[in-house]
Amino acid sequence: MRDLLLFVNNFYVIARFVRHVFVFLCLLLMLLGLTLAWAEDWTLGDAAYFTLITGLTVGYGDMTPVTTLGRIASIASAIIGVGATGLYVAIASKAVATAIRGQRLSRDTKIADADVD
Repeated sequence: MRDLLLFVNNFYVIARFVRHVFVFLCLLLMLLGLTLAWAEDWTLGDAAYFTLITGLTVGYGDMTPVTTLGRIASIASAIIGVGATGLYVAIASKAVATAIRGQRLSRDTKIADADVD
C-alpha cells in the first residue's frame, strides 16, 4: 500500500510539473477538431470523436477525411496523440521508478534532482 501511495503522490507531482504541456496539447486537439468539423462539414460530435480516436492512434476507419485540410488535420492529430501518449508513459514510469526507490517527491523537489542516485 505504501508503494501505491508513493506512486500516486509522485505521479501527481510530476504531472503538475508538465501540466502546461497537457493543456497545450488538449487545446491543439480541440483546434484540430474544430478544423475537421469545418473542413469536412461534420458535426462537432463527429469531429471530436474522430480527433479522439485518431489522437489515441486507434483509427477504427468508420470516418475518413476527404479534403486536403481534413487529412492534414488528422495527421497532426495522430502526431500530437503519439507525443501525448509518450508523455503519459514517461510520467508514469518516472513515478514508478521513484516509488520503487522509496523516494517521495514534493512540490519543492526538482524533477531533475530525483534522478540522482
